[in-house]
Amino acid sequence: MTNYVSLLKNNRIFSPLPDEMLETVAAGLQTRSLRAGEVLFHYQAPGNEMILVEDGKIAIYMPEPEHPESGQAIRIFQPGSILGEMALIDGGLRSTSARAETDVTIATLDAATFRQLISNHTEVATGVMSGLNERIRYTTSFIEEISKWVHRVAEGQYQNIEMPVNVKDDSLAALAADFVMMASNVRKREETLKQEIAQLRIVIDEKKRNEEASQITQSEFFSSLKDKLRAMRSNEDDDD
Repeated sequence: MTNYVSLLKNNRIFSPLPDEMLETVAAGLQTRSLRAGEVLFHYQAPGNEMILVEDGKIAIYMPEPEHPESGQAIRIFQPGSILGEMALIDGGLRSTSARAETDVTIATLDAATFRQLISNHTEVATGVMSGLNERIRYTTSFIEEISKWVHRVAEGQYQNIEMPVNVKDDSLAALAADFVMMASNVRKREETLKQEIAQLRIVIDEKKRNEEASQITQSEFFSSLKDKLRAMRSNEDDDD
């Protein structure tokens, strides 16, 4: 049997709650399964539940217009990860789509159950709000760092972009890793481009020298010099 209390405790939003409150939240979870490729929720659909990945992998992605089930994965959620938790608070529209990358088992907590929980147990609301506030503060700080990275990339300063230590949020860690890799790839492409430009300049310079040499050798002046040189050699031969 899955230890939902342990999974919830490892999430930043629910970590402030004591075990007895986590057991109360876990009791409200509903389990269901999805097949690989099945869409969990669609972009811009109303959000009405939080999803805890129990087994398998869930991807969030931006859907293709003609194929809403298709799209490049933005992030993969592994077992123990939670997504869609803001739906418990604001019930807003989904900012991405989500699909099962493998056969998946998930546990969900719908907004109605959550509201009932906080109505009967105000400690749950206080704990969750504390966890959300901490996550928002941390995310804001992280975004500020990402903003600095973007500025450095724009200026071509790649040497100071390194993976930060102690990233507490899996989603932000994945974003940081992707950004660091992107910066590294941009730097490599720029270095390769510089090398190609330098090589191209060498080729252009060589071609230019060859063209200039060809123009000289085909000029009337050069032909005249050759004729004079032949005449001088002929005169030298005659003197001998």
